[in-house]
Amino acid sequence: MRIKGRTIKRTVFVWIAAVLLFSCNKQPNEEPMKIEWDKIGSEGLQGDLTKGVSAAYAALLEGQLIVAGGANFPGKLGFEGGAKAFYDEILSYDPANGFWKVIGKLPQPSAYGVSVPIPGGALWIGGNTATESLASCYKVSLQENSIGSQNDKELTPGVEWAPFPSLPATMDNFSGCAIGATVYVAGGNVNGIPSNTLHSINLENDSTWTELPPFPGLPRVQPVMAAVEEKGKTYLYLLGGFFGGDTEREPGMAIDVLRYDPDVRSWEKMGEQVDPDTGEAFSLGGATTMPVDNRYILCLGGVNHDIFLDAITTQYKIARDTSLTEEEKRERNHEFSSHYMTQPIDYYRFNTECRVFDTKTGEWSTIDRTHNAARAGTTLVWKGYTFYAVQGELKPGVRSPETWKGEIIVQ
Repeated sequence: MRIKGRTIKRTVFVWIAAVLLFSCNKQPNEEPMKIEWDKIGSEGLQGDLTKGVSAAYAALLEGQLIVAGGANFPGKLGFEGGAKAFYDEILSYDPANGFWKVIGKLPQPSAYGVSVPIPGGALWIGGNTATESLASCYKVSLQENSIGSQNDKELTPGVEWAPFPSLPATMDNFSGCAIGATVYVAGGNVNGIPSNTLHSINLENDSTWTELPPFPGLPRVQPVMAAVEEKGKTYLYLLGGFFGGDTEREPGMAIDVLRYDPDVRSWEKMGEQVDPDTGEAFSLGGATTMPVDNRYILCLGGVNHDIFLDAITTQYKIARDTSLTEEEKRERNHEFSSHYMTQPIDYYRFNTECRVFDTKTGEWSTIDRTHNAARAGTTLVWKGYTFYAVQGELKPGVRSPETWKGEIIVQ
């Protein structure tokens, strides 16, 4: 009996130890990071800026959040006869008083460009106005401007402009990032045509942009980019985007995760945008990204894959239906827009998932689900583990004036 009892006790002990070891080592629900959110108000915004904008330029200049330009529909939507408005105001956010203040003007009202942080400031690149796409590029930094009366002066941050080489073509709705002193831009509309292009410029040595090998697959409008260092080398990652179709190809959503090696100037596929829980493809068109810890790429927002693809495919087929007259096409498009553009926000199912791509494993994880992130055309700026998601689109034609500050907590 004593031997039997010892055997039972030893067996129970080994079983408990195994359970404890297994539970400590295998934690399938543990995510690599989490986000703490804090809403920034819209106090100080004036006029039609109170409706919010999408596709603004932005930067963190010496820790100061600066936002410029952007676009919205202040009145009627486009199919109702309204016009998209573009803005030239440059605003600074005062966190101490929770207040936005106009501190300058862009050279012209514009949006849909790229904002890339660089040493000592940022580049605001390309975009478009109400009438044209842009090739202009500006190096911006912070300066202190003295304003007010002689007896009652105050210092307010201003933006200093420095000349910078223009793009080799007009570009809008594209993506960009930097590796050290070299800035890269990819995709978007180039001279008005959806593209696969990649260009770079070195801030210290170059006076013109260099055309690099184009990325494979679909042209990508509104893609996102991030730079990640791996084993002493830094790569570009290109994700998301959409293609509206042409005479040879129908519309599509880009879901391949591509990586560019600057040393050998080549692209390779590193994964796909597929949700590991549902097995379904997801879109990052109109999303935002940032690198974390030289391993992860955090992706926020973007349009719903299926709903957006169905919308652009419907418009594509109407435009190419040879059985319809031009008047009938206009009527079909108006009928479609009258339905599609007027649904409640939840109908469009912009991405509430905050997804992370692990560049070491090629795996996706969802670290949060929140309507704070469910926007398209948001501008993301960051430093370290702190980011600001600036305004953006809640649904087609409707913007939000809210900006969200996020603190990334790495587990």
